[in-house]
Amino acid sequence: MQKSNRSSSRSDGLPSWVWPAALVALVTIFFWRCFATDQILMSNDASLMTLKRAKAIFPGGLISGWDCIHWLGTPQAYPATPTWFLLYFMPLESFARLIYVFHVMAAALLSFYWLRRLELSEFAAFFGSLVMTFAGSYLTYILPGHIGKFEMTTFAMLTLLCLTRALQTTRWSDFAWAGVALGLSLQGAIDSGALMALLIAAWFLFYAGRRWLEVDDHTRRNWVLGFMLLIVASAVVAFPIVRSLFGVGLVSDVPGTQEGDTSEQNWQWATQWSYPPSEVVDLFAPGYHGWKTQDPQAPYWGALGRNPQFDPFTTPADLIKAANAANPAQASQLLQFWNFRFNGDFHGTVTLMAVLLAIAALFARETRPADAEPRNDWRDAWFRRHGPTIIFWTALAAVVLVASFGRFFPPPFRLLHSLPLFGSMRNPNKLLVLLTPALGALAAFGMDRLWRETEPPSVGRKSRSADR
Repeated sequence: MQKSNRSSSRSDGLPSWVWPAALVALVTIFFWRCFATDQILMSNDASLMTLKRAKAIFPGGLISGWDCIHWLGTPQAYPATPTWFLLYFMPLESFARLIYVFHVMAAALLSFYWLRRLELSEFAAFFGSLVMTFAGSYLTYILPGHIGKFEMTTFAMLTLLCLTRALQTTRWSDFAWAGVALGLSLQGAIDSGALMALLIAAWFLFYAGRRWLEVDDHTRRNWVLGFMLLIVASAVVAFPIVRSLFGVGLVSDVPGTQEGDTSEQNWQWATQWSYPPSEVVDLFAPGYHGWKTQDPQAPYWGALGRNPQFDPFTTPADLIKAANAANPAQASQLLQFWNFRFNGDFHGTVTLMAVLLAIAALFARETRPADAEPRNDWRDAWFRRHGPTIIFWTALAAVVLVASFGRFFPPPFRLLHSLPLFGSMRNPNKLLVLLTPALGALAAFGMDRLWRETEPPSVGRKSRSADR
């Protein structure tokens, strides 16, 4: 199998090590207080007290522990993943300050090297990795304290890198490492990890299917057997979390629903956090509908997290009046889920422009008369190499976005919700976790095309086109 012919030369005018070093520097500067002071990042679910209780039952808590949260205590176990091993070995305060920094840095570097595997320029890979780590909902998970989402993202990016490398080299070790990484991703956050697993499967089918007729039977066999090895390895690593979910019934039941609820009540509960189509503008105009619920300067005023029973009412005042909630405490409780957003999926205008450049590149091929002699034009070579991949990520982004609308446009999410495991998944807006890698990849392709369009021909276009 022919290996990826990524250029190791200084094609972007700088040594190759400069770009990953710049990523490390940017993350360090962004989180400089975590290194230079004793300040701890505020996070709800992963508060210092929560981490202290977890550390108190280690190392036994990695297998089976007992959390003394009250007099009688409660059984508690934490997944044996790198994140929780770090908590066991690191001082508590250092872990609380640095765990998010470690994951952001790892995800940025893994994204960079994955995009380089797609034969993009170093500048394009650098830009795409910034989109994947500093845009979308990724950083905003710090406030709710979703450490598992960071672990899921880190190992999902490692899975993409190892799988792409495996498809290029057909090495069994690459497929095995991809499976281990996917299993760790599922351990970090089973619901979002399962969505990432669907993305991994789609990426394999696309990448292998595109080259299926170009390779020999030996390579095809290795691809199929290698992907089976990936599935087995991920199942072995993720077995503890999957077993625990089966034990408490979360795989077959919709959490939060009660016995006797109608199918419509179950559907309303499962789709309460549906992404409103009118708020797509927030993806590229951050804060248009506010930043988060009860923010002192820009409170969120959209419809995300709204109880579907409140839809007939135009304003909270109408709801309170209709419910005759004269008691302030009752009114406060009633309005708790008028809307609710604690993190945001903001990508920004620059990302949008880069994505549009990638899509425009699909139509920016040089047109020539039918009787003209064929030429080795670099734009045609670029399109043949990257055009199908741009179409794949564009289609994925569109499907994910439409499915995230949930109850506002039911068919796509109903189909996903009918699948095993996904029937227990609440909140269609969780699907937006797949939008970030899709937009990050598209933005990288857009920047790669812009970089090559503005590059003098003598610098390297001809040489790269000839190599391909």
